[in-house]
Amino acid sequence: MTIGLRLFLSSMTFAIAIAIAYWFIAHEIAGTFLLGFMAFALSVIAGYMIVAEREADVWGDQGSANQSDAAGQIVGTYSIRSPLPIWAALAISLILLGLIVSPTMAVLGLLAVLAVSALFIVQSR
Repeated sequence: MTIGLRLFLSSMTFAIAIAIAYWFIAHEIAGTFLLGFMAFALSVIAGYMIVAEREADVWGDQGSANQSDAAGQIVGTYSIRSPLPIWAALAISLILLGLIVSPTMAVLGLLAVLAVSALFIVQSR
């Protein structure tokens, strides 16, 4: 986990530096906001890795790891045929479109995201 954590923390630091440089060069709020949001998203992933996955034993963290060492390692349970990722993308798109077109549409998108998140939780058990 330490290699992945270092990757996300260094990417977050880079995104913050790029957002600051972009603001001073372009003075454009949309791009700066998106770069800042990218840094925030990377920090959320790093925070999750620190809090929830701190005891994960990943073969890649060992210095003398080979590909054969990863054989049979259970990383997680994934549902291959789930329609939920598509529904989540549509719900997030509805929120973003609602921010441009209508606040009502954004609220409906937010409710859809909450419903899909609950379904993700139910499906993961």
